[in-house]
Amino acid sequence: MYKLTILLLTSAIALPAIAADTPACSDLDGWNAGRLGQETNKACTQETYGEAYRLGQSLWELRQQRAALDPKIAAGGEDAGVLRRRQRQIDVDIEAIRGIATVRHWPDDAASASREGAQP
Repeated sequence: MYKLTILLLTSAIALPAIAADTPACSDLDGWNAGRLGQETNKACTQETYGEAYRLGQSLWELRQQRAALDPKIAAGGEDAGVLRRRQRQIDVDIEAIRGIATVRHWPDDAASASREGAQP
């Protein structure tokens, strides 16, 4: 009984330390890192992590591009129509990525926040 108690105590102490050293490498972790504009976790070599990271990163980059167009359109000018068309194409691309994320049950907090803000 004494040995079992020591084994349990040792396990209780060691397991959190082991878990803390384990990198978060799920596809959801990759998605979140990418869509938040963070660096990829070099310790994560799974294909699913990499794919999710690239999709999230693409979403982040598209949102950055779209946001950069707003002040240019607001300034007016001859190319405002071209910029609006580019924004519409970016919106289509964003929706395609969000569709994949929805199917895979990856959250998109920015999308839900924008929907909540649009409601009266």
